[in-house]
Amino acid sequence: MRFHDAHIHLLAYAASLDAVDCRPPAVASIPDIIRAIAARASSVPPGEWIVATGYDHAALSERRHPTRRDLDIAAPRHPVRLDHRSGHATTLNTLALGRVGIRDDTDEPPGATIARDLETGAPNGLLFEMSGWLDGRIPRPPRARLAESLGRAVERLLSYRIASVEDATHTNSLERWELFQDLIARLDERRRPIPSITLMPGAASVRDFAANALTFGARDRRLRVGHAKIMATASSGAMNPSQAELREIVAECVALGFPVAIHAVEAEVVSAAAAAIAANPTRHLAHHPAPYGIARHRIEHCAEAPPDVLDAVVRSGASVTTQPAFIRERGDAYLREVPPEMLPHLYPVASLMKRGVQVAFSSDAPVADPNPMAAIEAAVTRRTASGRVVGAEERISRDEAVRAYGAEGF
Repeated sequence: MRFHDAHIHLLAYAASLDAVDCRPPAVASIPDIIRAIAARASSVPPGEWIVATGYDHAALSERRHPTRRDLDIAAPRHPVRLDHRSGHATTLNTLALGRVGIRDDTDEPPGATIARDLETGAPNGLLFEMSGWLDGRIPRPPRARLAESLGRAVERLLSYRIASVEDATHTNSLERWELFQDLIARLDERRRPIPSITLMPGAASVRDFAANALTFGARDRRLRVGHAKIMATASSGAMNPSQAELREIVAECVALGFPVAIHAVEAEVVSAAAAAIAANPTRHLAHHPAPYGIARHRIEHCAEAPPDVLDAVVRSGASVTTQPAFIRERGDAYLREVPPEMLPHLYPVASLMKRGVQVAFSSDAPVADPNPMAAIEAAVTRRTASGRVVGAEERISRDEAVRAYGAEGF
């Protein structure tokens, strides 16, 4: 049996295998995080970056995000980056804030938030929706080290019988495509096995891809161009981009020959994504030939879908790529934090399938471990890590779950 992970962040997953592990249950509190980072700092020369990943504020005993002051205790002489397991939040210590140029008067990038001390107004180290911004300001490891990290990551994926993956990083650029080409060549030289990789261009880079004859479906050995990835979120309190802007972005991607994959978690964003997709159907891509036909637009995650939103998704004709493992890994936090009226409509896999929506499963690694069997079990049982059930009516059969983890060519 072979699996297809339809939504992963491959370089981030590779980096997470080398980073300080701050996932639950490895850490249960902020002092645990401090100890883990301090242990790494003791073996790293002063001034060298330390990266830690996987913390979940909802799973910490303090029920809060760490701040720069916490990380300063752990490693005052090293710049530290601590990434939330969701990928949507990052904490930097004081030295790291200075290295990337975040000061008291720094303005947030569009759609991002720099959390601040309530008394002084100074950045407290917690950043939301700024991972792409940081990637351009934090030094990348040498190519040889990246190739080694990627090699370890793909070995893990292959051990899970994952034969192909789609990298859904919304900041994927032409430079990232060229980086993947180089890393794959380095692994080939060492006779290292590697799955087939589809790279989704970020919507901001689709013009660059199209200008280089890299439209949807183009291939270079085991690397293929996929959907245009669009990030839409309401995590800052307002939808970004706006619904009108989202429609314009989708229209531009379609005009350049790309179906889209829209990140949509919150109900209002899922609804907006469905509307933007309905206004720009993939039949308009008929003059852009792809090796396996015209793929559908996609909605990524579709985490909140009450009946009216589900109706909009069905009408749009979009497929849905979702992550059943989140029910196991985040389910207990959902039961604490999500309004009771929304709980039955979280990751509604059975409802989507019954309405004829094409559904593919994925891990969103490093947000969740990419082991398909754990995700398949979660889709079948809907059980959280503690054994409680979230949305029992959304259970599906094991055969349905296995098929959803093998759907390629979305």
